[in-house]
Amino acid sequence: MPSFLHPGLLLLLLLLPFILLGAILAYRNQGQTWSRMVAPRLRKHLVKTSSPTRRWIALGLGLLGCALIIVALARPFRGETTTTEQISTRNILIAIDTSRSMLVRDGSPDRIATAKAMAIEVLEAFPNDRVGVLAFSGAPILMAPLTIDHGAVHETISQIDTEVIPSGGSDLSAAVSLALKTFKKTGQQANALIIISDGEDHSTQADLAAAEIRDSKTVVCAIGIGTPEGGIIPDPNFRDGKFRDNQGETVYSKMRTDALDSLARAGRGSFTPASSGSAAAISSALDSLQRDEQAGRKLTVPNEIFQWFLVPAIILLALCVIVHSEFLAHRIQAVKKSQPPAIKATTAVLMLAFVLTTSARAETLVQQADAAYTAGEYETALKLFTQALPEASGEDRRAIQFSIGSTAYKLKQWEKSNNYLSSALLTNNAKLQEQVHYNLGNALFQTGWNILQPPSATKKPSLLDIMRNILSPKKKEEQAKLTAEDVDHVIQLWEDSITHYQAALDLNPENKDADHNRKEVEKLLKQLREAKKQAEQEKEQQDKSQEGEGDKPKDQQDEGEEPDDQKGEGEKPKDDPEGEKTDGEGGDKPDENNPKDGDEGEETKDQPQQGDQPDPKNMERKDGESEEAYAARILKENSDSETRPVSRPQLRLRRPAKDW
Repeated sequence: MPSFLHPGLLLLLLLLPFILLGAILAYRNQGQTWSRMVAPRLRKHLVKTSSPTRRWIALGLGLLGCALIIVALARPFRGETTTTEQISTRNILIAIDTSRSMLVRDGSPDRIATAKAMAIEVLEAFPNDRVGVLAFSGAPILMAPLTIDHGAVHETISQIDTEVIPSGGSDLSAAVSLALKTFKKTGQQANALIIISDGEDHSTQADLAAAEIRDSKTVVCAIGIGTPEGGIIPDPNFRDGKFRDNQGETVYSKMRTDALDSLARAGRGSFTPASSGSAAAISSALDSLQRDEQAGRKLTVPNEIFQWFLVPAIILLALCVIVHSEFLAHRIQAVKKSQPPAIKATTAVLMLAFVLTTSARAETLVQQADAAYTAGEYETALKLFTQALPEASGEDRRAIQFSIGSTAYKLKQWEKSNNYLSSALLTNNAKLQEQVHYNLGNALFQTGWNILQPPSATKKPSLLDIMRNILSPKKKEEQAKLTAEDVDHVIQLWEDSITHYQAALDLNPENKDADHNRKEVEKLLKQLREAKKQAEQEKEQQDKSQEGEGDKPKDQQDEGEEPDDQKGEGEKPKDDPEGEKTDGEGGDKPDENNPKDGDEGEETKDQPQQGDQPDPKNMERKDGESEEAYAARILKENSDSETRPVSRPQLRLRRPAKDW
């Protein structure tokens, strides 16, 4: 008994009995119609009836042929065959730079996002090769081993960010060493290393890495990320959002090609800046690399037998036409008038069933997603587009990425929209590029607007009120909601939004929507900067007005420091060192370990510091001293260490000279 790949189509067989019943009823009604219209004595001369036998034979052949076609469409099979693919493969390791400098926003939206998009593009260019992923900054780490499971590699690349490796810096030589060790373990000779980096290399062993590449005969290609002009490395830990080195200088990072070009030349490969043609250039450079034969995936293929049903069905339908055509050849006019409506109904129903079956099989996930998007079912459309993405490649993949980004925008999932639209920018289609730039500009603006005025806020403050709450919050909870770093991030997002609107206009100067949105965002950006500047001026004036009030900090009052009119002299007067009054006011006899009069310069130095243990001799009870006097003396001698908080030095991790 055969099995079926699409057993649901067998339900169409239930239509055939109804078609046969309709043919019988039509035949009966036909006889009654002629009996009412023509007198019995004239029927023999006026009515030319067809042979019932031929008619029923033709109908039977047609129904049987249609039944066999339905069975063939259900794709019957008997047993399965398992085969193993033999594929020619190479080892390709993608090394992605995850150092802090990859956060510079001279890409779209930044370097690390561009690097991930290029890595996915390279992955798609080598569908039959074993591919692995290596991330590196101050130290390298193998994120995904060499495998033909490109779906797992794609997932690994999408999860990479600048925090996967805790050590700072950028060590290209260490990444090369780890890659060569990984290749050596496979025992194969067809090896290629693809480095995706901005070229920042703080190691001193670049020449040694180039020598190792030449000795291993590994092909090395490099993709440069960033621009020659570069930009500032962002850092939310600083108030102005700019990263600084050990000397406190703002760090500017730009793409450096020397190290990347040197490694590529040592590996007989090529260096290319990131662009839509980078993957093609690398593929061309690796054409000369020989492939190794190895077993691929196991495929289970059903042994289909649909042809056993399809061939007889075609023969039966041909016989049906022949039988019916012979009758029509002799009595064309009679057949036109007396053709059983059941035959017409049969033809119509079978054609409808065939069209429905064909469209159901031809409808793809993308078509279903388009229909859901048009109907406003964005959640369903996003799910279907995402399911269709792994099966697409090239320009089709860019179009699906654009659709995912646009659908995520409808669902107000701004981050997802930004990521997928950024990936879609790699398309070579100018029209699609224009639409991607326009939608990405909208998504970046909405991301910033959502930070300033989230949907959950019941009251929408003005931009000036937002800046005032950041710089001079009335309540602690207001300060926690939004920070100055958030505002700087919004400014950067809106600047990028304007850039993408302008890119859309460069591709199509007639794009009025892009021109309108660009002008509106420029107005809002100008208002935000003016509000920030005005709020900073108000904050500065407020701080100046509080300087002359004479309020002394609480911690200084507790330590007995000088009054306000002595502030600014730089240090405490030396004629009143700490501890001298304490010894004089109590009337106690000075101990031999106490500082002598006149040793003014060493008095503070000889006194016990905070947290020191008191001298054991002073802890002993003196002759003739009462318990009350002994307790008072001990308390007075140790009062300095009890009233002052213990100062704890702040532990600082030693930063490397260059950790970006």
